[in-house]
Formats: sequence, structure tokens, C-alpha cells
Amino acid sequence: MSGARAHAYRLVWMGSIVVLGAVIAGSLWAAQRSIKSRPRNYPNAPVMIKRSDVTLTEVFSTPTQTFIPGMTTGGSRVRYANRAGLLPSTFVLEGGLVCRNKSPQTVEAFGLIVVLLDAFHQPLQVTGPQSGTPLTQVVEPVHQGEEKRIAWQQQVSSTDIFEVAVVVTRIRFADGSVWLAPSEELVDIF
Repeated sequence: MSGARAHAYRLVWMGSIVVLGAVIAGSLWAAQRSIKSRPRNYPNAPVMIKRSDVTLTEVFSTPTQTFIPGMTTGGSRVRYANRAGLLPSTFVLEGGLVCRNKSPQTVEAFGLIVVLLDAFHQPLQVTGPQSGTPLTQVVEPVHQGEEKRIAWQQQVSSTDIFEVAVVVTRIRFADGSVWLAPSEELVDIF
């Protein structure tokens, strides 16, 4: 009977390890959420953004922190009582876009402005070292007439992001020439 009991305990222990692993994996996945994304294009821009998708990810700096399912982004708990040495988590926007090169030249790099919008469609103020509206530089060749998927990342300080507008504002061609977006704002972003 003790052999059967020991076997039952091993099964229960292994089952609890599997469940704990599933909870941890689910918690890490739950720290991400999709954000509405709208590509915006200037008229006559050499590169046109066709589609865009964005995810907000909470990156924990301390390995013992985890996301609590059901809480808003930023809710975390610590698995031990001593909270000394905890580092705050950071938030990263990870985006992807499908763009098409409409120019007769190869694009070498381009600059994206990512405008963060709140639930009332108002721009969020970016604080910290990248105050204002930061430019994300993408160095990725896109040949004449080619359609390509591009990935980008940007660290953000706010989790109140409801929607994101992505705009190509500058392009560097393979011959060294540069296209800059017109100075007027895209009215339909705001």
C-alpha cells in the first residue's frame, strides 16, 4: 500500500507542476494586449503603409514578478515577502506593418512617427528621454515595387494607449537622397 501511495503522490506532484507551468505560461502571455492601429499615408509618399498591427507588452525587470490575470496592465505581484531590489516593469510597443515601395528606387531606411492616442482620440504626451513624438528608425531595404512586412519596437511610458497611428515621415533611398514628409499635419490622425 505504501508503494501505491507513493506513486499517487508522485502523480499528484507531477500534475501540480504541469498546472503551475500552464498558469505561469498563461500569465506571461496575458501581459500583452493588442492595440488598435491605423496606418496613415501622406499623399504622394514613396512608401505606402497598407496594414499595421501593434501589441503593448509589459516587460518585467525582476524575474519573480508575474502578471495577475484579470487586472489591468501594470498589475503585478511578487512571490516573496521581501520587496527590496524590485525594478519597475517597462512597457514596449511592438509593431508590424506591411508597406509598399511606390518609388522607382530602392528604399534603404525610413522613419516612422508613432502617435499614441487615448480613448478620446487625443494624443498622449510621451515623457522621459524621448519626450514629444519620437521617431522610430527602420533600416530595412525595400526594393522598387516590393511589398514587405517590417517590424519595429518602441518603449513607452504610458499604458493608457487606446489606439496608435503610424506614419512614414522620412525615407532614405539607396542613392543617398532623402524624402521628407510635407510640414503640414495629417488632419485625419486627430
